Amino acid sequence: MTEHEPAHDQDLDVHDHGHHHALSYEDALKELREAATHYYAHQFDWRDHGPPEDFDGPRWFPADERWRVAARLDRDAPGAGEHVQLATSTGKLRDMENAGQLVFGVDGREQRLSAFLPRVVDGEPVLFVPFRDGTSGVDTYGAGRYVDVPHDSDDEWLDLDFNYAYNPSCAFSPAYDCPYPPPGNRLSISITAGEKLPSGKAGD
Repeated sequence: MTEHEPAHDQDLDVHDHGHHHALSYEDALKELREAATHYYAHQFDWRDHGPPEDFDGPRWFPADERWRVAARLDRDAPGAGEHVQLATSTGKLRDMENAGQLVFGVDGREQRLSAFLPRVVDGEPVLFVPFRDGTSGVDTYGAGRYVDVPHDSDDEWLDLDFNYAYNPSCAFSPAYDCPYPPPGNRLSISITAGEKLPSGKAGD
């Protein structure tokens, strides 16, 4: 397990990409979700806030390979290569580098999400992609979710898998400092994949 530094919210990361393991896709995703359930039950630091009364762990949409899409990294998109500051849940600013935009299609319509550097999971580089969508504040955390996208500096096409989308730690405890998705990363479509609102939590 690794730290959510510098891209995330400074808590232990149970969201390393299980689909790199020598398991089937479904088994790798199941293993990751079981590990996350154990983590929030036994290891998560609530930082003096404590879980909601009826909290019994994270929840997810059913696995759906429709939401595992090929995305092209547009390194010529506006802002690519620039250093930016993302607002966070505690009012601070987080410094990041814009790697470009991930361009992908859903139901024949082009979608774009800005991706950020740097991040390393299990020794492998990933892009950090914070986003909001049509489920935010309804089925998923209102402030948005994150997805990590494995990449190599020479890759143009990447595996963008929303089944691995996860909540920032501030979805569980407001004591964490979590970057918000930038305005351009607010999708009008509903991404019905990945982590939902934790049980015992109301929509924001």
